[in-house]
Amino acid sequence: MARIQLKQPGQAVADFAVDGHVITVAGVLVDCRELQQDSMQVVEVRQSGSTAHIGGDGAYLAHIVIPARVYEEIPVEGGEEDEGEEGQGVERVAQELDPNAIEVTLWPLAN
Repeated sequence: MARIQLKQPGQAVADFAVDGHVITVAGVLVDCRELQQDSMQVVEVRQSGSTAHIGGDGAYLAHIVIPARVYEEIPVEGGEEDEGEEGQGVERVAQELDPNAIEVTLWPLAN
């Protein structure tokens, strides 16, 4: 499960839910697996008036930190030949996102 941090412990925060790699904050669904890239991603969930949304203007509700994609290098036959010898190549295979590596920081609700 994602690591949850409170920006100001003891303060009210937006409704949220965690289901594996899917985080929901104030009705905004964030599919972390879909948003994961080769570098770390920070998703800002904000509120303008009564509407919650990703990015843009408004008060912070949550920051969701999605770690960079991790690859496993697997040797494959038929790589480049070196002085008459058949070499081995390497294939990089993306690993599944570990939901435990996702960090969610919840901000207090604006009055």
